[in-house]
Amino acid sequence: MDERLEAVRRRKRVVLLLVFLGIIAALIFLLRAVLAPFLIALFVAYLIDPLVDRMARLRLPRGAHLGRAGSIVVIYLVLIFCLFLGVKFTIPTLSDQIGQVRQDIPKARTWLEALAQKGVDWWEREVKKEKKPAAGEEKGPGEEEGAGEEKVEPPPRDPAPPRYRVLFKGGGEMTGVVAAESEGQLVLRIGDEFLAIDRERIERLDPLEREDVRFDLFRYIQQFSGHVDAALGFAFNAARALVKALFLTVLVLMITAFLCIDKPRLLAFISSVPPERHRDTWLRLAGYLDRGLAGVIRGQLMICLVNAILTWIGLQLLGVRYSLLLGVVAGIFSIIPIFGTILSSIPIVLIAWGTSGLELGALTLGWILLIHFIEANFLNPKIMGSASKIHPVVVVFALIAGENAYGITGALLAVPAASILQSCFKFFVLDRQLEAAEEPAA
Repeated sequence: MDERLEAVRRRKRVVLLLVFLGIIAALIFLLRAVLAPFLIALFVAYLIDPLVDRMARLRLPRGAHLGRAGSIVVIYLVLIFCLFLGVKFTIPTLSDQIGQVRQDIPKARTWLEALAQKGVDWWEREVKKEKKPAAGEEKGPGEEEGAGEEKVEPPPRDPAPPRYRVLFKGGGEMTGVVAAESEGQLVLRIGDEFLAIDRERIERLDPLEREDVRFDLFRYIQQFSGHVDAALGFAFNAARALVKALFLTVLVLMITAFLCIDKPRLLAFISSVPPERHRDTWLRLAGYLDRGLAGVIRGQLMICLVNAILTWIGLQLLGVRYSLLLGVVAGIFSIIPIFGTILSSIPIVLIAWGTSGLELGALTLGWILLIHFIEANFLNPKIMGSASKIHPVVVVFALIAGENAYGITGALLAVPAASILQSCFKFFVLDRQLEAAEEPAA
């Protein structure tokens, strides 16, 4: 009887849990447009939480300590100071290098076209090897006649003759080209027809150039007005986007502070959700998820920072142009594993090759390969750890699936989602193995 009551209670709890999860999923779907700040804040809070924990445990003189709130304030102040230094020293250099890139784009296009033309010439010369007629072979028809002839360029065309507007006495007008004129008549060509007009009927003969100039002036005024409207619209949109970005930034920082300060309460609430007998299992699953995500998110961001710094140092020592800009690009692209590394390496090597020659391009490629060798053999095991390792095939599949489903956002979230699935799989496999090992002992 007790077992039946317990089974009924368990079913009720499962049904209530499913209904609760369904309501949460429906709310998330309905409010998905306003969830972005909260998701970003949750992501930032997860990133800085280890630093907040360490700073909160620090003991200051006279037994004082910062606490979680004080740690958040110190971290935000340091972040604002770093942003100030970055804006003061880094942004001007980046803007100068971006301006240089804009100026060098036509040169790069010319270099790439010349390189492509060399490739085509080599292909036609070495691979296709067009057959030339041997001595004694008959030449095809027309080959001897035009062998020594030079191509004669056609003479340049005369500019279009001016057009005139003829105003008649008593009203009426006609537009055409003056083909001939005399004291008594004027021959006007209108299309393919010629019309002779007595001068007594003509009141005035006006060239159309003046009217064209006047129309051009009107057109320029209209274009200028359009440019002014576009500039005002762009300034308004930029100001609105700036205000929206500032508001979003303040909102994210505020939510992040609340999440970091109330972390113990949130964890206590989450651990109290399952029944007491399943609480240990719940906490073990949370530990698996935390270790996997910590390696993928925190570790990957640390790898991005190291890649950006090492790339910038190497390019600066080698004398490659746009070293700071290329270092930033390498760091940003490293967020996406495997594909990001390849996509960032191609422009770096091409720029080094196109600006300073093939030798510097080869040295740059060697430096990039050295960075990735250090990353794969030393940084990944130390920073990410073995708990968060994902097989490269799984990473490629997750990236392709995420990009096809949700674009660039899906590609960024693909690896963390794969880490969550892998952590759940590992947990259930190891948990079943532990249960199987404990049953004979019991």
